[in-house]
Amino acid sequence: MKMPNEPVGSPSSPFDLTGYTCVSIINCPVEQAVQLIEEYEGICAIEHGQQFQFLIAAVPEAPEWALIRWPRPGRFYDLMNLTMWLMGYQAGLGGENPVFVALPPAERASESPLLARPDYDDPFGDSMIGYWQGRCFEYSMPEQKLGWISSNAHPNFLFQARYHALIDFRLEWLEDLERISDWTGCLTQMEDPSVQKGS
Repeated sequence: MKMPNEPVGSPSSPFDLTGYTCVSIINCPVEQAVQLIEEYEGICAIEHGQQFQFLIAAVPEAPEWALIRWPRPGRFYDLMNLTMWLMGYQAGLGGENPVFVALPPAERASESPLLARPDYDDPFGDSMIGYWQGRCFEYSMPEQKLGWISSNAHPNFLFQARYHALIDFRLEWLEDLERISDWTGCLTQMEDPSVQKGS
């Protein structure tokens, strides 16, 4: 991943999500989320494939939302790209407001979650904006390039949908994923995150 010249005090990069619980969230039925995940590898150019076993379930407190639990962090590109892919490619498939959340493990509890969503102001629809350790970033999927855009930002802006409407999703719904028993498994292939492009 191409990294920018970072301002003083920015978090270390690339993002170290070791031990983090990664979840993609989308406001659509579980069955549609499963279909999109199964189709994801078909849009990817995979050189060093690795199987990812996702778990998908509806949020008990808000069943209109589907949770897609990653088995482990993937490449940053795939974390962002699959989350955006959950918007679907035709009417009636996918949702409008995908969000990516990575929650720190207990031993890194002092760190904030990583949050990201599509940049709805991007006319090409191929970039994400996010929040990490008190700073906001933008990420271009075609260029696989990340840039810092502001500091001292509040993460609530990540829960704005198109036209600045608020996304009705609460992070506390992710605090105890073990309470959810009706997960649906879904297997797909992605690029091995341990293999660096160009190496």
